[in-house]
Amino acid sequence: MAIFFLSCAKDGDVNLIRTDTCERVGTYAPPGEKSPAISAVDITFDSKYVVTAGADGRLCFYTFDGELIYALVHGGILKFVEFNQKPGEQNMVVTCNDKFKGQGEVSPNRIMVWGFDPSKRSMGGAKKLSSKAEDEPLLVIDEDLPMKATKVKWGAFDETLISIFEEGTVIIWNAETGKKVELIQAHTSPVTSLNFSQDRMVMITASKDMTAKLWAMDKLECIQTYKTDRPLNDATISPLYDDKSNPKMHVLLGGGQDAKDVTTTGSGAGKFEALLWHMVYEEEIGSVKGHFGPLNTISWLQDGRGFITGGEDGYVRVHHFDPDYFTSKKFE
Repeated sequence: MAIFFLSCAKDGDVNLIRTDTCERVGTYAPPGEKSPAISAVDITFDSKYVVTAGADGRLCFYTFDGELIYALVHGGILKFVEFNQKPGEQNMVVTCNDKFKGQGEVSPNRIMVWGFDPSKRSMGGAKKLSSKAEDEPLLVIDEDLPMKATKVKWGAFDETLISIFEEGTVIIWNAETGKKVELIQAHTSPVTSLNFSQDRMVMITASKDMTAKLWAMDKLECIQTYKTDRPLNDATISPLYDDKSNPKMHVLLGGGQDAKDVTTTGSGAGKFEALLWHMVYEEEIGSVKGHFGPLNTISWLQDGRGFITGGEDGYVRVHHFDPDYFTSKKFE
């Protein structure tokens, strides 16, 4: 069975790539001559639908085969999008956007929830671009939003929305009413990333303050802190951390020197390696070199046998662990 992953970038390309061979299978192209910068891409659990968030303020929905279903005029500068997490009923997406003032458009900083029902659209029809009047959001959080959100994701059971901010805070919202549930002063510098365990009961955040933190979502408390020697852009939890036969209590961290300073230092001084840390002992196990620019994103393979990194250098690198990772005691 072929396994794929999706990548997106500021050049507007959204690529579908085979994990085993790193062969690009196809691309997802929005309407128009020039593709906008794409800040985020997500796919449903059943791999039937793909959504992209563009800097031009449009949400584009595709079939997995690459056919555009429709493009929704969202407004603002889109920063993130994610499908809701209910298997078999992924009929919503959550988004966040930066404010934008243009000709006839004034969009404030917002977090929004939109419905998604491909059956209401003619996938082969001529009209692919919807309007704001045709598509009304299910939820808008703007007046209560203290500053622009960097990313926003669904909490456990789709009951909450969890957003991160450049002020070092994490805010949890009620996904139905949009009311603020909790504000956490998580870091002392901008929070750059949040990711979860599969059940979304454990969260990890990364920050420019050179730390990543592990959070228990039932009590909303920090349970582990990983102090590194570099600004972090992403952190993620191994899907095998709770495996019954061979658990891997590991997290991956990545970042490095700011892109504006990269030309003045070598790859070693810039600290662009991917870091493997023990989840419980808070110790670095090892590092993997490769990128010659800041590491922007990092993701485990679904089976936990490797990981994928994307860097400011424009490269996506796929790493597969050696058999020692599963047999050597130093990786326990």
